[in-house]
Amino acid sequence: MSFIKRNSYAIFLLISILLIAFSFNQLSLWDQDEAAYAGFAQKMLETGNWLVPDYMWSFIHRKTPLHFWDIAISYTIFGINEFAVRFPSTLSVIFTYLTIYFWGGRLFGRRVSLVAAAVLSTTLFVPSLGKISVTDGTLLLFTTLSAFSILQVLANKSRKAVFVFWLSFALALMTKGPPIIIFTSVFVFILFVFHPQRKNLLRLRPWFFLPLALAPLVIWGYLAWKSDGGVFVKWLVDWYILKRINGSVLGQTGPPGTHLLFTFVFFIPYFMFLPKAFWNGISGLWNDKGNRFLLGAWFVAAWLIWEFSPSKLPAYTVAAQVPLAILVAMVALKYLEENTRPKKLLIVLHFILMMLITIGLTVAAFVLKMDVVLKSSFIVLAVLMFIGMWVFLKKLYTRNFIKILIGINLLFQFFLWIVLMPQIDKYKNSTKLVGEYIAQHAHKGSAVVIGNVKGHPPSLIYYTSFSSDKISENQNMKELIAAYESPRPTVLILTHGQSKSLLGKHPDARVQSFSSFFVDRKGKAGYYVVLNQAARAK
Repeated sequence: MSFIKRNSYAIFLLISILLIAFSFNQLSLWDQDEAAYAGFAQKMLETGNWLVPDYMWSFIHRKTPLHFWDIAISYTIFGINEFAVRFPSTLSVIFTYLTIYFWGGRLFGRRVSLVAAAVLSTTLFVPSLGKISVTDGTLLLFTTLSAFSILQVLANKSRKAVFVFWLSFALALMTKGPPIIIFTSVFVFILFVFHPQRKNLLRLRPWFFLPLALAPLVIWGYLAWKSDGGVFVKWLVDWYILKRINGSVLGQTGPPGTHLLFTFVFFIPYFMFLPKAFWNGISGLWNDKGNRFLLGAWFVAAWLIWEFSPSKLPAYTVAAQVPLAILVAMVALKYLEENTRPKKLLIVLHFILMMLITIGLTVAAFVLKMDVVLKSSFIVLAVLMFIGMWVFLKKLYTRNFIKILIGINLLFQFFLWIVLMPQIDKYKNSTKLVGEYIAQHAHKGSAVVIGNVKGHPPSLIYYTSFSSDKISENQNMKELIAAYESPRPTVLILTHGQSKSLLGKHPDARVQSFSSFFVDRKGKAGYYVVLNQAARAK
């Protein structure tokens, strides 16, 4: 028991890592980005073209290719499945936590860094980046490594840190392009202008190392340009730079302050420490040249400039959550050392916000008309969270209050990803069910004709591709009926109206329906799968 008490934070962090590693294996892919990235990697292995990402219904999801390469490599090790798709992101988030602990320990103290890693692993956004295969988990790792290496160079001119910085910079460029340039430029600028050890930053030697760090991106861009005449590279510049400078894309916009609001929402599990942590970082920019200044500069560099971009997505400022987690850990541990506590108003608001989240999830389960088991699970979560917060309030003035709070938030993560998400998955997995149905009932290699193109979910292509490499879309009803009447094995994926039209002419047609919610828009995805006679002959 004494061993557990002495190592509670490390045990919490280890459980968080295990949750990331083992709580998503059977969940269907999320649209839109995750399934598109899985498809890009699959196509790279099939075609041998590792330069230009290409996949049906995934045009706008293309990016610089490192994340897709990682997934493709993962496929060669684990096979083509959900685990392999998510494995690179899982490793990235785990290594981000470990980087905070080990490297942060050198700069901010081992205890602070351990608590910070445990805090970040139990917030409401970063853990999901290890469970969903988007580029932001990988980018977060490289950005965190870049930030720590900059601080290490500032502290002692470390040659190893210089190497880590430029390597991380180059890999971040290949992952998502401009964000790492924006972050490091602003961060180094603030440190160089205001920090007394600014001359140490000259050790980075950008006049020599920057061209080397840009070389992988330039070489890839040149080869990609040659392969398609520059079409993809031109589109990439227009879509990911020019359009985001001049306006929002896909309606993802908001006023200045939106990103700060997102960040505060994601840190609600530690709300009672948040105002003081945020203020310590911001005020440290003008009245401190120690850790508060360094963390404040890191936070501002990763956050502020994005408030002036018309395009808003929570992932844009995820790098700011690392220094904020460290600031939260510092505030929490200082309360513990001084045997003081946050103001009662903040404690009450913390309790209310956590309960609102839990109750909100429970109400959603009823509003969305989910089954009894899932509703009951949400109710159990609400009860457990209420009990946990009550225990926390009872133990608020003991030496274990931070451990109890992290434990409660870890319980929330466990219940969310181990208990709730597998049940929620059946309300979003219609595309996976379609693919499994075709694999079980249709002749291998049957042509798949998609009449239901609503939302263009890449996951529909991904899951049907396991059974067929002949996938097309066609909404012309006469041609759909002709495809059903064809002697060639054919599978139709139709809307409800299209299936009724087909049954009007062929009453004997066997129609299997699958329905689930879209996770990124309103409405449902209803698919009606029909196999013609030739396709049914297995």
